[in-house]
This record gives sequence, structure tokens and C-alpha cells, in this order.
Amino acid sequence: MLRGREHLGLGRVACIAEGPCAIAISQGGAAKTYPHKDPNEDCAAFVHDGETTLLAVADGHAGTEAAELAVEKLIEETAPSWLAPEFSNADWEERARGAIAAVHAEIVARAVQSRSESRTTLSLALVSPRMNRLAWAVAGDSHVFRVAEQSEEFGAAKGALHFLGSPAQTTADLVVRCGTASLVGVSAVVLATDGLSEQNIGVADPAAAAGEAAEAARDVEFALRPLTAARGLAETALTAQRSNHAGDNIATAVFWNAAN
Repeated sequence: MLRGREHLGLGRVACIAEGPCAIAISQGGAAKTYPHKDPNEDCAAFVHDGETTLLAVADGHAGTEAAELAVEKLIEETAPSWLAPEFSNADWEERARGAIAAVHAEIVARAVQSRSESRTTLSLALVSPRMNRLAWAVAGDSHVFRVAEQSEEFGAAKGALHFLGSPAQTTADLVVRCGTASLVGVSAVVLATDGLSEQNIGVADPAAAAGEAAEAARDVEFALRPLTAARGLAETALTAQRSNHAGDNIATAVFWNAAN
């Protein structure tokens, strides 16, 4: 796990990689031009058990607490059952919505206790090459990309944004986009927070940026490809932010598919 509060400094990128997985995080490439509570409010993590991988990225609004809580709850409480061999795609939507609703309820409870509303976006992907399974879920405006011959985004944010942790929303009100997809021909699954895509801050075409980061990673030895893609996409976001003279936090997560 990489917590934004532990990784500060404009232009710096912290990375962790193991096996087919990698995550990266940065405070950003330029100073934020909007009101904010903490310098780096993003969080990223992965869990890999040898066959199945869970990736997650979160972006807090009004502080680091909500993003960290969202990711930690997934990793510590949800991952064990999702990574189990008997896990099935059949009830993925119910499972994903239930897990995200639990995250939402916990953030609201913490906010009530502290009298400080703290909201977050959350994107996650559950990847199992052996079962040819990519299950994904998105709440808010972070991203999930599937990179094959072309890069495509799942669950792109449209219309009004709904953040986890807003006390005005019940669990029934949550807007969670989720689904499943094939891994045939897929080289990488890539997640990113909205520091990649924020208007007048990030890149113009986030899906293309994810694809280009994965393509560039093909030029290095196989073991370094996840790390190269995760760091490369973060660096792409930083470059765009410097050009736009406006920054945002960025967190990325990559699963590299050895089958392709």
C-alpha cells in the first residue's frame, strides 16, 4: 500500500512492485490550484496471492482519511473472500456494491465522529488470468483501463459525481459502476486516480495515456514491466500538470498479464 500522506514533494514518484503487480503515487507535478486539506490525498494498493490480484486506488476529497480507509477496508476485510478459489463472477455486481456500500458507511461514521465530512472516489479491479476474469468497480471519477491492441476504459464517470462518504447519500443512493470482462488479448489492467484526467490539469485522453504507458513497458525486461507502466503513467500525469501549471495527486496501479 502507498499512502499519500507518506509521500510528499512535487515531482516525486514512489513505487512498489511485486510479481505481476505495481503501484505508484505522487503529490503531483505542480501545485494544486483549488482548495484542499492535505497535500496528497490519494492511496493505492494491491494484493496478489499467486493466482488472483486485487488492485485499488482511491482519491480523498477533504483529507487523506477517507481514501486510506476505503483501501484498507478492501485489503483487510474484503480481499480474503474475493481471492478465494471458489469466488464466482456470477454475483460480482452484488458483491462489489456491497463492499463499496460498507466502505461508504464506514467513512460516514468516521465523519460523524470527527464532525468533518471526508469524501472519496474508489476504483478497483479483481484479476484472475487462470479463470480469464477481470471484475471491476468504480465509484467517483477514478479509472479502470483494459489494455489490449487498444486501451479502453470501464465505468467512465458521466454526469454528476457521487463521492463515497457523503452523509447526504444512503447506501441505496450510491452510484457504483461495475462489471466483468475477458482477459483474452489483454496485456495489462491499469487503474489511476483523477490526477491523470482532471480537466485543465491532466491529459486529454486518459485511456490513450494508459495504453502508451503499457506499450512503453514492453521495451524493458519482463519482470520490470508492471513497475515501468505504473511509474510511466504517473510521470505522464506529472508532465501534463506541469504543462497546465496546475497540479493534483496521482496514484496508479498495474497488473501485467503474463499470458500476453
